[in-house]
Amino acid sequence: MFAYRSALAEWRVVRARILRTRLGLCLLALAVAALALPGTTEADGMARVGLLAAALVVAFGAGSDADRAALPLALTHPTTPAAVAAGRALAGVAVADAVVLTVVAGHVWRHGWLDPHLARSAAAGMAAAAAGAGCALAVAWTAGNALVGALFAYFALLSAVPPDGLAALFGPHPLVTMGSALLWVLPGTWRAAPLAAGEPGAWLHALAWAVGGTALAALRLRRRIQ
Repeated sequence: MFAYRSALAEWRVVRARILRTRLGLCLLALAVAALALPGTTEADGMARVGLLAAALVVAFGAGSDADRAALPLALTHPTTPAAVAAGRALAGVAVADAVVLTVVAGHVWRHGWLDPHLARSAAAGMAAAAAGAGCALAVAWTAGNALVGALFAYFALLSAVPPDGLAALFGPHPLVTMGSALLWVLPGTWRAAPLAAGEPGAWLHALAWAVGGTALAALRLRRRIQ
């Protein structure tokens, strides 16, 4: 119960950023853009929205220099690094999921009914949001918002390319091999179709990033205060 309350308290930080900074406006613009410029498939579009929204929430709610400087102060209260990391990650997932569901509601309003494929695409987007939040939080507390910005650009522009697609585009090269390996490791919109289809490997990958990224962020926070 103590850990739950400590994690829930971190939501207040993210809520304040939504109301008092440009985060809320950025999330609204993201939802509007997703409705106006859908992806190649509904699953791709939902996954991209989830990943981008999660990265934005982490950048505004955890990744700035001021946020990272204040983390040791937060730990002077009765809480733990794991609770703080879990709270920030869960807040990011919740907000990103809300953006995904907003886009779903827009599609339902436009078409007048909820297509089962759209429901599966929404599930893929929410899974991608969980993976993106864990990944972005680990990156933010390791290297700050500069690298989160690079991750955001990757989610927006490159993550739709499957690992095998790099070799097809650029041919065999050691750097291409490294890039393909990175695409396999990182969350990306190219996993949207497997997520929407319910493939266990894709869901386990999202779960690994959601849990593992949060655990890595907690470990980085613990090291900051030692």
